[in-house]
Amino acid sequence: MKSTFKNIVTLFILGIIISSCSNGTNPIPVPPCNSTNTIFNQLYANVVALPGHQNNNTFDTEIHEYTFTFSQTKTICSIGYQSQPAIAAVPYLMEIVDVNTNTVIYTGNHVFSSANTSYVSIPPTLIVANQPYTVRRTILLSNAGNNFGNIIGRVVHQPGALVSFPQTFGIMTITGANFYQNGGPLVNMGIPYIDFAYY
Repeated sequence: MKSTFKNIVTLFILGIIISSCSNGTNPIPVPPCNSTNTIFNQLYANVVALPGHQNNNTFDTEIHEYTFTFSQTKTICSIGYQSQPAIAAVPYLMEIVDVNTNTVIYTGNHVFSSANTSYVSIPPTLIVANQPYTVRRTILLSNAGNNFGNIIGRVVHQPGALVSFPQTFGIMTITGANFYQNGGPLVNMGIPYIDFAYY
């Protein structure tokens, strides 16, 4: 009888321990979204360092975009950009597009600092390895005081020549860029500084 009671108590305690470990209420922790010296920032800096390349605010078109691939599957968690001072309170439309399906997988309107690159959190957006995606920012001329100087953005370019593509750093490869709408298109004339962080 003592042995049976001891077994029941042992099973009861074991059941409590197991149920407390697997009750399904403990969420899986999400990795931090670190925007410090991102892979895009490092790639961009490498292109700026190429002979004849410059880092300027230029290209007065409403849309600036570049297309990229990752060699590993990752999740984008924030987007970084720098506004023009005269329109620092005006939101930019930021989008991520799956090139293969021409599907917008993220879209959102965001206000960014004009003093430096600032970051906004976005819902986790999956980037599948070796698939092409486009990161796009749009600011309409009508929203920018009808001043073409307000729709320029930070760009690495080579005055009078195309930027050579692809450009690769680590797991990221930029395969091309475009500047268009209410101007342009300026295909592969530079890389716009549209940053993002991932985990």
